[in-house]
Amino acid sequence: MRREVYKIPSSFMNKDMEVIVYGHFGINFLMFPITDDDPYEYEKIGLIESIEPIIEKGHIKLFCIETNNLKSWLNDNISLEERSHQHYLFNQFIANEVKQFIYDDNGSPVPIVTCGAGIGGYHSVNSYLRRPDIFIGSVGANAFYDIQWLSKNYYDENCYYNSPIHYLPNLEDNYWLSFLQSQKHLYLIAEQGNMKMINQANRMGEILQNKRIDHRIEIVDCSMHPNENVNKTMLSSIFRIRM
Repeated sequence: MRREVYKIPSSFMNKDMEVIVYGHFGINFLMFPITDDDPYEYEKIGLIESIEPIIEKGHIKLFCIETNNLKSWLNDNISLEERSHQHYLFNQFIANEVKQFIYDDNGSPVPIVTCGAGIGGYHSVNSYLRRPDIFIGSVGANAFYDIQWLSKNYYDENCYYNSPIHYLPNLEDNYWLSFLQSQKHLYLIAEQGNMKMINQANRMGEILQNKRIDHRIEIVDCSMHPNENVNKTMLSSIFRIRM
């Protein structure tokens, strides 16, 4: 299986950002780390090994990227305004530099599905809903869809435009809605018994239904695999069954 590590020179992040590419062909997945910024996280929890056969067969291709959570919302050493600005810069990094890296690696523009669990699940779904002209779908596992899970009591215009449960109900622009309403690959996954995450998925699902945006909510029983990381269990079920 192809496994190659690259550095993306980023003018928005003001540093080289690491990305690991797994596979040569198939549906392109942009993977956001679960807890902080580590692009190796899905390898560490065993997800990559568990789906290696379908990577080798050319069904899927993964781009696991470094994020900047520790320099934005998880950084207590800067102001809340600066944390919000760092999130804005991260969005620009994804929509411009990461997108171009994936296109270059494939040799042409290609469809991309975003994917992640935890904070990565939030970034995944938010990135897709913000830019359905770039991404064709998203997978969010045990994710929240309210920016205030990160920003707490802080809320500015940038927070609004990064909080799906706030901006999506007000989205009326037919240009953007036409993208979202025509695509069929949005999965909101939650762990059985985790009511906070189930409630987040259901709340998001109600908004999507009101906007006539196709989606799937799946509750995964992770107790069948007690010795495995729950994020690995949830995401591998999607890769193996749906993709």
